[in-house]
Amino acid sequence: FQKAMLIKYPNYICFHILMVRSIMAISSDIEINGLIEGYYWSNADAVQGQANFYSKQQRDDLISSMSDGLNYYFFGPHETENDAFSMNLWNAQQIRDWSDTVAKASKVSIVFGLRPRWIENVQISLQKIQRKLEQLAAIGIQYYILCWDDTPGAGTNAQMELQRDLIQALVNQITNIELIGIIPAYYSRPKTSSSADIDWSKQLAILNEIPTGIRFFVTGSAINPSYIQTSDVPSLPNRQFIFFDNWIAVDSNTRVTMTWPPNRHADIYHAAGAISGSVLNLAYPPERIIHQIYALEQRINNYPNNINADLAAAYWATYLVGKNFYKFNSFEHLKINLTQLINDGLETNEEIIQRFPFLARIFIN
Repeated sequence: FQKAMLIKYPNYICFHILMVRSIMAISSDIEINGLIEGYYWSNADAVQGQANFYSKQQRDDLISSMSDGLNYYFFGPHETENDAFSMNLWNAQQIRDWSDTVAKASKVSIVFGLRPRWIENVQISLQKIQRKLEQLAAIGIQYYILCWDDTPGAGTNAQMELQRDLIQALVNQITNIELIGIIPAYYSRPKTSSSADIDWSKQLAILNEIPTGIRFFVTGSAINPSYIQTSDVPSLPNRQFIFFDNWIAVDSNTRVTMTWPPNRHADIYHAAGAISGSVLNLAYPPERIIHQIYALEQRINNYPNNINADLAAAYWATYLVGKNFYKFNSFEHLKINLTQLINDGLETNEEIIQRFPFLARIFIN
């Protein structure tokens, strides 16, 4: 049902109509497969003036295309040192924008990633997160994650103890939005200087004291591994894991990944035992990586034989025409160019535009 809510924040007051939904925990036998804005997008890599995260239109377009087992969209891009945008309270326009995005995402659950960074005091961090969670819950976002990947100092025992205490306080005190996962500082299997395995489970033992329903996001044997299989997780009792696949996250506006992720075991996309699913870390802008989202849908649905240049290019061209990057009568020409591009495996904008001038519309910065 709907109700009107008076939202007050510094410098503005606005009325907001929101949908009130019951918050249901995601069962351990439900797979969580989706996409994540988890990249680094600096201003130096801006595309058409956009940087840091997708524009509202880019995000809405991508979410509207998700189907066939892609049921979760995570917002968790890395922040710049001086702009903690995941933790900052929204202004009135941002509330309207995100409210509209959530309202349109009827078939996809939007999960918001918060980056608490270094914790000086649990109570201070708790209060700051609580204020942000109030905004998220008010517009209908039901789930969030906490991200400490690549946070300086976050992997010390002292910080992980504070993270554990913060998580416990959030779970105890916040009931209208659910914490479904964390990205720990040790999100990939660590190595010594001699490349020998370190006991991954010992490094995560402190965080494993948090409630068992909270999943850990991990990348597997490396930050961007050439293979991912169900055994590429730490041995932690009563804990489920979601794979964070970095294969296409080039973090650059001049490169794109054409090759398919190799050696992704089919079972990483299904909830069983310690595995809860997989999310694909994206690149920017989204119109350059639609072929990879198509391939992910095929892997999730156990159709690996459908992953080929012809079918991926048709899917990609359909997206680009549907989102008005190209006119409808250019579909066949566009599909032919995209098929050749995938087969050729070109991965820099300069090479792509030189070989396929018709594709400059999406590969020029």
